[in-house]
Amino acid sequence: MGQGNFWKHWGIGALLVAGFFCGLPMHVWQPLPLYQPDPVAALTPQPGDHWQLSFASDGDTLQTHASSLVELPDGRLRGFWFAGSREGAADVSIHSAVFDPNSGEWGPEHVLLTREQVSQGLGRHVRKLGNVVPTVDADGRLRLYMVVVSFGGWGASRLAVAESDGDGSQWRISDGLVTSPFLNLSTLVKAPPIRYADGTIGLPVYHEFIGKYGEVLRLDEYNRILSRSRIGKLRESLQPLVLVDSPQQAVSFLRNARNSRPGILWRSDTDDGGESWTPLFDGQLPNPGSAVGGVSLGDGHWLLVVNNNAVERDDLYIMETRDRGQSWSSLQAVHDDAGLRDDDIDADSFRALVIDRLSRFRAGPVTGEQYQRVLTATEHNNCRHDGCRSQFDYPYVVRASNGDVHILYSWKKTLIAHAWWRADGQDPLASAARVAHRSQP
Repeated sequence: MGQGNFWKHWGIGALLVAGFFCGLPMHVWQPLPLYQPDPVAALTPQPGDHWQLSFASDGDTLQTHASSLVELPDGRLRGFWFAGSREGAADVSIHSAVFDPNSGEWGPEHVLLTREQVSQGLGRHVRKLGNVVPTVDADGRLRLYMVVVSFGGWGASRLAVAESDGDGSQWRISDGLVTSPFLNLSTLVKAPPIRYADGTIGLPVYHEFIGKYGEVLRLDEYNRILSRSRIGKLRESLQPLVLVDSPQQAVSFLRNARNSRPGILWRSDTDDGGESWTPLFDGQLPNPGSAVGGVSLGDGHWLLVVNNNAVERDDLYIMETRDRGQSWSSLQAVHDDAGLRDDDIDADSFRALVIDRLSRFRAGPVTGEQYQRVLTATEHNNCRHDGCRSQFDYPYVVRASNGDVHILYSWKKTLIAHAWWRADGQDPLASAARVAHRSQP
């Protein structure tokens, strides 16, 4: 190539790049709006407080996983998860159930969206469904962000959007988000959205294609991406959880995706409203490479629901800090089967253990055939040739408008479990009994 042609091609390329940036909408160049923090909690969980444990799912499918939760405008809560024969299988659908805090009961589980329905709504083939994240707008509209895959594995995923104008029992597929210039691939969700003062939302997402890292996408009411903010610098983190402390301060905890520093939980901070984030650093909690959930109860006062060890997902703890993570304490041990690691637990012994653990839940699978099906599924999902291990993972945490804290998580990949703390300090069992008594003629 002659020198004249070389500069000609470089000039054309420069003009194209300049034209691209000049053609971007003005909002791309504008500063991010301030965060909208949740109100400071008047009452917070204390060590020894009662947490009601129940099941949101009914055990009809072999596997359930990756739950999420949102408060509806009427104060009830709707849970979501995917369920089927195994993760990524063609029979996996999005399931849902509604929790009524007045009665303390979950309603029946039902299929919300099938793979075929999502495929038809998007107008393209959908091979498998994954994580879902809901949000409720100020006008009561519900939005559901779903991970869908047309080919390959999770690294080839994209995000689809469904909307509902009611209580979330009926949905329409709105569209897919265009989040990546590379065939719009490799964008996934796991954690709750955050809110900005101008009414837009921040959707924490992560990427798994080549590099693994987290971002926050700011979306308007039409699901258009107004801006994006990269969390940290390393390409070895997944599933960011973002907790907002103030109009400009937030912290993100991220799952460790590689082995440069195994056994730790990544953390990144921002003090300029997400314009920039610190490089990833040690969040001062052990972690076996699993997702975490949590809420901010005030400036520097956070609850994190974690696997509180560096090797297995066989425990689930609620950890608390009141000094922005400089020190942590255990608020509640929801589950702890770590003592089984060194024991050679066979399938029969594990089944007996599961029966004991099921008895600790207020509401569980019904007796009889369904109960036996749950025992069989739990053994299938947790036992291998080298023995059986418990698994508790993918916690999703929300604080309701009345101050209650709700945790939804995967229980041995067989059921979706729910831990509930009441901000009014009442025992949920006693309260539910009073409601039932008042409803009698």
